Amino acid sequence: MSRTIAAIAISLIAGFAAAVWLMRDNSTGDGAPRTELSANTFESAASIEERLLRLEQVIAEEREARLIVEDQLQNLIEEFDRIDSTGPQVFADQGAAADDAAPSRQSEQRGRRDFESMVRNFQERRLSQLVEGGFSEDEARRVLQQESEAQFKAMQAAHDAQRRGDVVDSLSAMSRPQSLLRAELGDSDYERYLKAQGQATTIQVTQVMDGSPASLAGLEPGDQIVSYGGERVFDVNELRELTLQGRAGEDVVIEIEREGVRMQLNVPRGPVGISGTGANVRRMNWWGGS
Repeated sequence: MSRTIAAIAISLIAGFAAAVWLMRDNSTGDGAPRTELSANTFESAASIEERLLRLEQVIAEEREARLIVEDQLQNLIEEFDRIDSTGPQVFADQGAAADDAAPSRQSEQRGRRDFESMVRNFQERRLSQLVEGGFSEDEARRVLQQESEAQFKAMQAAHDAQRRGDVVDSLSAMSRPQSLLRAELGDSDYERYLKAQGQATTIQVTQVMDGSPASLAGLEPGDQIVSYGGERVFDVNELRELTLQGRAGEDVVIEIEREGVRMQLNVPRGPVGISGTGANVRRMNWWGGS
């Protein structure tokens, strides 16, 4: 392709050079007469020496013009060769870079949209769970707001304690947001809140330790602890905190449910001696912050 263009350019330049040479003024820049290449030029010469001199001048001028044209044509050919060798690669590199960048931009935009959609869908699912659990839509929205407020209050309390140099109990800190939310909602609504999320609302006893107050009182694996000392319990950490209150060793009533039947057992205040599961506090405390 470039060779064809070069040939065309050569023809045009050669023709242009010839035309310029033929149409130049009859005088040179310094006022000397310009020799014209024609039969009359030589016939009108006064002598053979003068005619030869003028012929040599014409030939020299023609040679000079031809050398200039050839030099320009060579430059054009080299330029076309350079374009042939680098141009396609440059265009190919630019095209490849654009092709590589396009999927990256699309992936980034898609990831951002997917994350935003995921967050919206999660909030909508949480709202739907609470509505299906018996809350009105307005109540459900208020509960979600109270969740966030409770989480921040717990974060602020832990921050203040650390600044004072207090030792922060990790188990208590973990359950604190739920304790604050429970205080806001009350036990009845908090129980509905847990049920709506598929969380347990009692402590399921999985093990009773030999020689423990629980074993002596008759607790069995599979029993569900509903309350301790008249206080509703939803997870093992709440039970642990209640055992630290009051007077050590005093009689405390534990309300349990066994095979659908409610009953009461007496134990001394202190470690009960059971392992069990309840509401998954860790799972519920990731919303609202870190």
